[in-house]
Amino acid sequence: MNVVLVSDEPALGALARRPLEPLGIAVTEVASVAELERRLPELAPRAVLLPRRLPDRPLDAAIALLRAAAAPIAAVVVGLAPTDRRLAQDALADGFLLAPFSDAELLDVLGATTRARKLVLLADDSPLIHRHTVPILEDEGYEVRSAMDGAEAIELARALGPDLVITDVEMPEVDGYGVCKALKSDPATAHVPVLICSSLGEAADLERGFDAGADDYLVKPVLPEELSTRVRALVLGSLPASRERILVVDDSPAQRHYVADCLVRQGFEVTTADNGRIALDKAAAIRPALVISDYEMPVMTGFELVHALRRDPELRQIPVIMLTARDSRRDMAQMRAAGASAYLVKPFSQDKCIALVERTLAVRRLLAYKEASALFISEGARAAAEERAARGEALAVRADERTVTVLFSDLVGFTPLSAQLSPNQLIALLNDYFDVMCPIVKQHGGDIDKFIGDAIMAVFDAVRGQPPSAERAVRAGLAMQAAMPWFNQDRSPTLAMRIGINTGPVVRGDLGSRIVRRDYTVIGDTVNHANRYESRCPTGGVLISASTRAQLGPRVRVSELPGLELKGVAHPVTGYLVESFVEDA
Repeated sequence: MNVVLVSDEPALGALARRPLEPLGIAVTEVASVAELERRLPELAPRAVLLPRRLPDRPLDAAIALLRAAAAPIAAVVVGLAPTDRRLAQDALADGFLLAPFSDAELLDVLGATTRARKLVLLADDSPLIHRHTVPILEDEGYEVRSAMDGAEAIELARALGPDLVITDVEMPEVDGYGVCKALKSDPATAHVPVLICSSLGEAADLERGFDAGADDYLVKPVLPEELSTRVRALVLGSLPASRERILVVDDSPAQRHYVADCLVRQGFEVTTADNGRIALDKAAAIRPALVISDYEMPVMTGFELVHALRRDPELRQIPVIMLTARDSRRDMAQMRAAGASAYLVKPFSQDKCIALVERTLAVRRLLAYKEASALFISEGARAAAEERAARGEALAVRADERTVTVLFSDLVGFTPLSAQLSPNQLIALLNDYFDVMCPIVKQHGGDIDKFIGDAIMAVFDAVRGQPPSAERAVRAGLAMQAAMPWFNQDRSPTLAMRIGINTGPVVRGDLGSRIVRRDYTVIGDTVNHANRYESRCPTGGVLISASTRAQLGPRVRVSELPGLELKGVAHPVTGYLVESFVEDA
């Protein structure tokens, strides 16, 4: 298959060549449509990538040229803005790419545009199998070509570039295992998935098939539904996506190739190293998602490599799969103690290697998601979600009544100030402010429930072995106000803050949709009153309720503010402006 790019921009050519050339797809660059027209018989491309602005003729004229060719040529427009997609549609292009595009996006577009239907090559020496299987596949919408022996199957696969090869094992010329090995060893067909469909169904037969490079194995007789399901799964994944980068480390070239080969065919980006020292330098440079390392190597062993990775703060989270001939319980314990995530005992099949890689990366992605999501949800919500997931009650709704202390902080006069700032300036200012205030809340055992514009709502629950919730909340409030002068240094204008604190019963639990999105929060009059106390607090102060004052007792010095009228509260109340803790005075 040949793809032509009409462009004199080197970066665009590099983007196209990166995913295509490893698959045996030639990429030819021409400077103009005139050059393309002149060389069209010579190049015979299956697809042409056209920038939305061409140097020598309109886009629709260039696409019309391709439509007039004897063989079908797919026209893919490369745009620089999302609005260029409409231009491509108006010019009747077959596909559109928004630059800069990923490897997966390019492969997906080419796969969708260069063939109207997915092509399946069926190799079997039995005419009965062809009469039975071809109609099943055609009814599913596939184009099917047939081969009656292994040699013909290899020849047709190289010529046609099918989306899937289905092969029997016992065939003349070349058996199914040989077909697998030939296709997987050829860069032009290595990415094509192979499904072995054979009456040989012993465990050794299946293992031999997967070792030869098969992507799946079906034992005859096969139900039509089972065949359709397996074919659909393989065809949908036939064009490799741009997946994680994996570093393979082994001093044996044969072993490096064996591991790298199966990973490349799964769509991973693979980098190799022949000892631990080189691997450590490469890991620092490319930050792989996973390291697969041999145990015994010169210069630096796999054991030493794991130790070095775990000592580096930037690399310590990279999982490591160890390849080893050692399989004693002591050796396994030593590898786990060093920090290896998993191990493979040699010799191993490629499918076993792929399964372990996929499982290890799945765990890594889950941990990464968990760490990232921790910044977006409160500790209470995270703990509640984990508890319910552990019990298998993800959709259950929990609510309970408890006594907590609620803190509200708010910036004074921030609304008119925000009108003078650009969106980026506003977000930067608020994030700088929250970066100072939120750690103070956390240091005193508070759970940041939510942000409401520039306001912080924090909940202080009873914690065994820590001071009462009211004391921790008030100490947090005083520390937040004490941090404001430092925050305001070299700022103009300066910011000022009010803080209100209330203690009492709340309902804490899930609020929201059972199946779409919910919030783990606190509701009730205690929360509302804390907000009202904040609104009546003098600028720069910490105003607490009578219930909070009662919990603190004589430990704090306060000034009474009688007769406060709180919105939504029928009678005036007394608030207490905190001056200091007695022992701190």
